[in-house]
Amino acid sequence: MTTPARFANLKTLFLVIAVVTIYRLLILHAAVQYIDLYADEAYYWGWAQHFDFGYYSKPPMVAWLIMLGTSLFGDTFFGIKVLSPIVYIFTTLNIFFLAKELFDDEEVAFWSGAAFITLPAVWLSSLIISTDVPFLFFWSLGMLFFVKALKSDRWRDWIVTGIAGGGGLLSKYTMIIFVVSAFGYLATSARFRHHLKNPRLYAAMGLAAMLYLPNLWWNANHQFVSFKHVSRDNAHITGIYFHVGKMFAFLGSQFGVFGPILFGWLLALLLRYRTLAKEEPMKLLWWFVVPMFALILTVSLLSRAFANWSAPMYVASTVLVTAWLLYRNRRKWLYAALAVNILLGVGLYHLHDIAKAAHIELTRKDPYKRVRGWKELGERVSVLMRRYPHAKLLSDDRKTMAELIFYVRPHPFDAVRWNPRHELRDQYELTTDMQKHLGEDFIFVTERPTIADVARRFEEARKLETIVIPLYKDYKMVYHVYYLKHFKGY
Repeated sequence: MTTPARFANLKTLFLVIAVVTIYRLLILHAAVQYIDLYADEAYYWGWAQHFDFGYYSKPPMVAWLIMLGTSLFGDTFFGIKVLSPIVYIFTTLNIFFLAKELFDDEEVAFWSGAAFITLPAVWLSSLIISTDVPFLFFWSLGMLFFVKALKSDRWRDWIVTGIAGGGGLLSKYTMIIFVVSAFGYLATSARFRHHLKNPRLYAAMGLAAMLYLPNLWWNANHQFVSFKHVSRDNAHITGIYFHVGKMFAFLGSQFGVFGPILFGWLLALLLRYRTLAKEEPMKLLWWFVVPMFALILTVSLLSRAFANWSAPMYVASTVLVTAWLLYRNRRKWLYAALAVNILLGVGLYHLHDIAKAAHIELTRKDPYKRVRGWKELGERVSVLMRRYPHAKLLSDDRKTMAELIFYVRPHPFDAVRWNPRHELRDQYELTTDMQKHLGEDFIFVTERPTIADVARRFEEARKLETIVIPLYKDYKMVYHVYYLKHFKGY
């Protein structure tokens, strides 16, 4: 055990969490002035308009969170996002108690919680409502009570582990890797291997499966679209082809999301299994990092992987690296890592202010590019739709359609997806069908400058406007709006 600093305790962590969370909420409240919803957020908000046990590409938890947030704060930018920084409070506390349970050391617990809440990925994710928000909560809760259950073998701890597993599966399907990590650890642990024959472990797994069943039932009644999306659109593995460049790009992105110093140390530690395995807590943490990391690294080599796909491994990674640095008397590395991560987070939040103060003109490489311009597009489309109150909104792109449904007023919840090939690639293609709208009129918003293939399926097609929204000197949004009269069918 380390000699704990006087301030390294739960009370101080509460203070850190409070300061960071209030700051993030203030940033979130002000952000509506200069950024718009990310397309996926608008998409999930659309899901949240009706309660269900599943949606096209994801389990339902993110939509349920948005339902709760908007029921408290309305269908607003703030209401949609607000629960993200709030949930991270509880995830951080889970990590504190996980570290304390493993090491019986409040200093390791404090710095683990402080390191997690200041990860670059958490700075960014706290301003975005995504599946990772509830997923990381349930993953950390599952780890905490799994460790408790191994030590106590109390039914209460196994039941909470099962509940966390079910909640995780209702958040993101990769929660299944938790089982791989747990069994990998138990198989290699002389101290806890006996739990492989423990019926309470399997009861917890059964409880998790029962809680997940409603989403499985939903998928069974919707052509298993979520599973097809994961295998086809997310992993996108079409053959055994190696993409070494994409793998290194994924690795490079991890220096950004976990922080350059912490991820550097993590890579070094992952290669030291024999050393880590001498200490039971370190071995457990290693097993809750490597299976997820190996899976996503393999996917990045065979296809592509987004930076956030590895997110759950950072629950264990944060505790692992923190404990290693403290016990090896490398505190300066830990302090430097946190300082760098805080600077990265604050810099991200105030990027536009910094650029303005430094007289730097941002370009299309601005990381906020994808969340700008949508409100203005929605306002201009709203004007056009008011001229044709009988026409429905029509779009040929999921992201555009999601943003317009949110930003057009009144919200065009009866919008329809253009889908002549009858494909099933998003929620709109699952729930809307142009063939049910024969004879109806539409306002078609598209990035396509010509629409001859679309126009021939209507009695009349007339271009209303080309909407140009300059965002940077080297980038502008360009959309074309058409009035389409009397749909004749595909």
